[in-house]
Amino acid sequence: MSTETPAGQIASTTGYLMLRLGDVVKGSIERELGAWDISGRELRVMAFACAGPQSQRDLSEQSGLDRTTMVAVIDRLEKLGYARRERSETDRRKQLVSLSSQGSEVVEKALTRLSEAEADFLDPLTTAQQRQLAALLSTLYTAHDPACMVTEP
Repeated sequence: MSTETPAGQIASTTGYLMLRLGDVVKGSIERELGAWDISGRELRVMAFACAGPQSQRDLSEQSGLDRTTMVAVIDRLEKLGYARRERSETDRRKQLVSLSSQGSEVVEKALTRLSEAEADFLDPLTTAQQRQLAALLSTLYTAHDPACMVTEP
């Protein structure tokens, strides 16, 4: 496509390429997770909940989801039988979220499948290019949205 037209100018920008690839990756993730009827956002919360019972607030902060969205995600995970809420024994105002054994199994299987799908997606790149891409994306992510950096629980 010629970069001399407005469409060509847009299509050749890094931002446009990242947006389009983001759509491709998101679609791939959602297809893979369809086997367990969960979304990428729900898997993200489940992955953080693997560390043991945590407050909804802590899960919200770790996953980068707002509190309202977190409530909806946990409601859905409970309905699917993947998670449960319990009152904290030390602070009755807090709801602690933990995974069911089925939820833990789903996380393990889903992460394995997503790792395989990611390897397929990145296959056109050499191992060195894959590492370089990950480092560059991490640098950009940290620079532009440090509040959403993934932290270990």
